[in-house]
Amino acid sequence: MNAPQVIPIRPNLHIDLTLISEANHRVANHLTLLANLVQSQAATVAKGPNQLSRDHVQGLLREVAGKVVGIGHLHRRLAEIPQESEIDLGDYLIESSHAFVKSLALQTRIGIVHRLDTRCPAKAEQVQPVALIVGEVIMNAVKHAHPTGLPVEISIYCGRNAQGRVVVEIEDDGVGFPENFDPMKDGGMGMRLIRHLAASIHAGLHIDSDSLGTCFRLTLPHNGATIAP
Repeated sequence: MNAPQVIPIRPNLHIDLTLISEANHRVANHLTLLANLVQSQAATVAKGPNQLSRDHVQGLLREVAGKVVGIGHLHRRLAEIPQESEIDLGDYLIESSHAFVKSLALQTRIGIVHRLDTRCPAKAEQVQPVALIVGEVIMNAVKHAHPTGLPVEISIYCGRNAQGRVVVEIEDDGVGFPENFDPMKDGGMGMRLIRHLAASIHAGLHIDSDSLGTCFRLTLPHNGATIAP
């Protein structure tokens, strides 16, 4: 009778289990965030009219799909790096915005130009809200930038300001906000979500708008410091 085979215990088993635990923790966080976003959207719908048009429902589902795409893309990227590593935010925004547009079949309705000034390192907990903000700005531009239905062009910039802070700008070529519209107070679910996500990472949020377009500017905190809007 052959002797029973002895399977050696791998010395890095503890490391593997730690990585699995971190991955599961990330997945749980992402799913919780996604559920919260969908619940917020559902609450907004509950306050609206009893009947919604087909186009409105299609838009709502597309927005939910965009959030799923954004979070899924980020999770795939995070799975490739250690928990405490930094991500080049500029490169990531190029990947995620193109994946967002392609997944939602928006290629004929939007064009994206990227401008990268320098390397923009960011922590994973910063990248997630920033990516979601970019997605919300893109969806808002698709819906509102050109009421006549013309394709919208969006420019995404990532660089640093004079103080060395990472700055992200998302700018469209649309008609701008309506007269007397206050982007720091007014707006629907998308605008409220943008303001909430910026506040959640203590990022400065500045919004400029005129008849030539709208620009959202995010200034990320340095070493966890809070930046005034």
